[in-house]
Amino acid sequence: MGKNNSPEKKLKTEDESSLVPAVGHAARILAFLGKHPSPKATLTEICTALGIYKSRGHAILKTLVTYGLVERDEETKRYSLGPNLIYLGRQVLKNLDIREKAMPFLRKLSEETGCTALLGIISRDHLIVVAKEDGNSHIGITIEMGHRFHLTAGAHGKAVVSFLTDVERKKILARKRLYFHGNPDNLDRKRLLDEIAFCQKQGYAVDMGDLQEGIRAVAAPVFSGKGTVTGVILVIGTFQGNTVQLYGPKACEAAFGLSQAMGADMPAPFSNYIKL
Repeated sequence: MGKNNSPEKKLKTEDESSLVPAVGHAARILAFLGKHPSPKATLTEICTALGIYKSRGHAILKTLVTYGLVERDEETKRYSLGPNLIYLGRQVLKNLDIREKAMPFLRKLSEETGCTALLGIISRDHLIVVAKEDGNSHIGITIEMGHRFHLTAGAHGKAVVSFLTDVERKKILARKRLYFHGNPDNLDRKRLLDEIAFCQKQGYAVDMGDLQEGIRAVAAPVFSGKGTVTGVILVIGTFQGNTVQLYGPKACEAAFGLSQAMGADMPAPFSNYIKL
């Protein structure tokens, strides 16, 4: 028997062997279109990147187009994500229990600071915005629902890694490209370790414009019922540096309240630092 030279990637693990290949290919196509640098991609680009026969890829794409999950530009013959995904995404957000619980805390935080208050949940290497309350300041910070921040960026990244286990934290900090201070080339590891120690003691992390000049943020971690970091409450605005000591504890209070509402056992400093 000769080697199988099929471009399609075979399912190898025992768990994967029970999956439906066509559904798997469809899911991978949607993920590819969502991550593609250009809003649209050709059939050849999709099939080459994913290792799928063009005939099969075309059939799957045609099905996705029929159900509104993918759109096809008849003039350029390029594919992009379809409008029905917007509806599905909204339904997912509506069904997120943590989002419903978060809104009262975000509203209070936004009212008290005049800034935009966000809840982001961790999804692999990103923090995805699932709830927000815009501030009343004259200079608005526009961040859309569903926006993805890199997990190692800015204040939210510091807030997350500060409360991971030692093993998890070391694994992340060992990466070559980290965005805590914006461009990875600007990373100051000594300063980062000091910032992590500060967050572990005070309960919040700060970004004073490293990610974007003039934009400042404070972030505090949200914990799940198991006591693990599941997300971050983030305050973003153009506030002055001397207000960080005021906004930081307020972000902590909101994160603490939401974590309690989710049934979390809070680690220090939250268990003994914040008085509700």
